Amino acid sequence: MPDYTTREMIEAIDQTPPVRSFLQKTFFPGEQTHVAEKVEFDVRKGKRIMAPFVSPRKGGKVITRQGFKTNQFTTPKIAPERPMTIDDISSRSIGENIYSPRTPAEREDELLAKDFTDLEEAIDRRKEWMCRQILFEGKVDVVDEEEGVDVQIDFGFNNIVVLGAADQWTSASVNPLLLFKTLRRKIIKETGRAPDIAVFSSDIIEDFIRNEFVMKSMDIRNLRNIVIEPRVVDPALTFYGRITELDLELYTYDEWFLNDEGKDESIIPPGTVLLAHSSGIGQIEYGLVTQMEDKKFCSYEGKLVPKVWADENNEVKKIRLTSRPLPRPLDVESWAVIHTKTEGGEP
Repeated sequence: MPDYTTREMIEAIDQTPPVRSFLQKTFFPGEQTHVAEKVEFDVRKGKRIMAPFVSPRKGGKVITRQGFKTNQFTTPKIAPERPMTIDDISSRSIGENIYSPRTPAEREDELLAKDFTDLEEAIDRRKEWMCRQILFEGKVDVVDEEEGVDVQIDFGFNNIVVLGAADQWTSASVNPLLLFKTLRRKIIKETGRAPDIAVFSSDIIEDFIRNEFVMKSMDIRNLRNIVIEPRVVDPALTFYGRITELDLELYTYDEWFLNDEGKDESIIPPGTVLLAHSSGIGQIEYGLVTQMEDKKFCSYEGKLVPKVWADENNEVKKIRLTSRPLPRPLDVESWAVIHTKTEGGEP
């Protein structure tokens, strides 16, 4: 493989179509890189101030400027790496003809390209998990037990509604539409924007659709307040329908990840619904990446920073892909979460 510089490899990776995920793509679509590991941003909470009446004999009245606060967060570091040995490039790869004439050098080029893709996909899955944690909890725990890292990044989100046993949608006396209306009005009041998408966990979408009040709303002739017409958008994403009076589209998202304990876990937590705006509630901030190259420290502003180096004594080449992403909500009042069940899955 030719000896490319780090910046040349960054440009090559930037040209590779990203493995985008639904939560990041929908709710954190923007991206911004920074020249520091710590990210600072100003938060201004606007209020609906009306212009005052003024006597015809006076010039005017002063309206004070609304203040803001500055938040600072250290962007977490993600840096998966993979070794390559002589054995890796000497034996044929999966699917390769047993009589393949390819040389070890050709296999090295192919293996390096595949390894970079694997590392980038692993980073994308971690970013999707971070988006999940912030959307459903308003915070993300950055933990590395081996290195003693245990930091919580908390944005102060508290727009979470937990339904009690008497409020379950399977009850004939509970109307979930009223809760949706209440949360919609609250978000409009606080932000001026209305949520237009509801993402359900698959274990509760049927509870909602089969709720008596929802079914009655579907049966009202001519109004068509609720239209349920399921269609598969992609293998993981299903569009279920629309609530017309709330301008709200209904989806389920069936995707999983392997958590840090090695167990499969669904991206959308069981028993939950996310109400948000489909144009996004934030963006991904990327901190500065600094690494050692040619016995000196080099810093790069970018989303993904590669590194390739050799351990000649042990006949090993290593590659690493480093990123410092932080999904950042622009306004923590702009979305809401409904918990319909306990963590154990029971109402």
